[in-house]
Amino acid sequence: MDDNFRITGHYIQHGKREHFLPYPLPPEKPPFELSLELANLYGETSHALGHLNEMCDRLPDLNRFIRTYIVKEAMVSSAIEGINTTMLDMLTKPDENFQHSKETQLVLNYTSSLAEILVLIQEENMPIATRIIHKAHELLMTGAGDKYTPGIYRKHAVQVGDLIPAPANEIDRLMNELEIFINNDSTVPPLIKSGLVHVQFETIHPFLDGNGRIGRLLIMLMLIKEGILKKPIFYPSYYFKRNHAEYYHRLDSVRTKGDFEGWITFYLTGIKESCKDAYNRAKLIEKLEADLRDKIEHDDSFYKIRETAMNTLNVLFQSPVINATDLSNALQKSFNTSQNIIKIFIEKGIMLEVGNAKRNKLYQFAPYIDLLDRPLQ
Repeated sequence: MDDNFRITGHYIQHGKREHFLPYPLPPEKPPFELSLELANLYGETSHALGHLNEMCDRLPDLNRFIRTYIVKEAMVSSAIEGINTTMLDMLTKPDENFQHSKETQLVLNYTSSLAEILVLIQEENMPIATRIIHKAHELLMTGAGDKYTPGIYRKHAVQVGDLIPAPANEIDRLMNELEIFINNDSTVPPLIKSGLVHVQFETIHPFLDGNGRIGRLLIMLMLIKEGILKKPIFYPSYYFKRNHAEYYHRLDSVRTKGDFEGWITFYLTGIKESCKDAYNRAKLIEKLEADLRDKIEHDDSFYKIRETAMNTLNVLFQSPVINATDLSNALQKSFNTSQNIIKIFIEKGIMLEVGNAKRNKLYQFAPYIDLLDRPLQ
């Protein structure tokens, strides 16, 4: 190893293997360096976050956006670990014709985990510490099986690629050090701190499974807890997945070369690009809604049902996959009225039938789901 490399930890013999134990954050010998180039990137990323926060203030129905963005982040973060589902499955409510797969349920766990933990850190003002991390993991791994010990640090050694993380008896100490850095350190800007915490958490690898998802969840939690991001309406995991080879290379280079600066450069770029995409996607959703309202307002097909059609549009943005009964209940209209609306919406390309069920047929808000599924620009 080059003598100029920063040493970020040490190896200890435990059993027959050598385990890597990272030193506490922040980086030392030398300290983390904010070069001119990195300082400029930091400024650009902060600006992108501020721009996205302004969008949050302007959106008339922010909760609608939050739900779909959390779903997207959950899907992509899980996909990095080989857990795959579709936006359509995620937005479909289980019934006699449809049951979620185990993979879909695990991804849904991510959304419920984020929602519940946000309540704890925002409304109950709990610090991002051991209790929060254990709870997040417990919620995330619900239904995965007892062998994954939901909410409990691993009790035996694991190997992740070339990395053999710390032995189990060192995890409590390492996580306590990380907790102190998260809540007490003021030497590192919070935005950069969130990136340092992510790589440290992945290196410690405290759980048997789900470490990547919890590590990426911590990014969102820290940005919101620090007031850098108002609401969880972006999904950095998409950038990490699209650049997965570099993502893992940069994480490994912190351990093998002490290259925190290279990781933070990649990390800030991912946050910046994710914010820009979230902003642009929100604008596209706003435009879609405006275009559809204009269509309903001026298309003679909606002449006698214009008000109901507008209300249906509101329902679809809340529930992009729906059946006629649920639409009828949401509109407080007859079943025949909801079926008639669905028929016209299908003719106009606004809705699309899902599957081949003979009863309780499902319909999707096709242009909206297509927009959410569109790749990162």
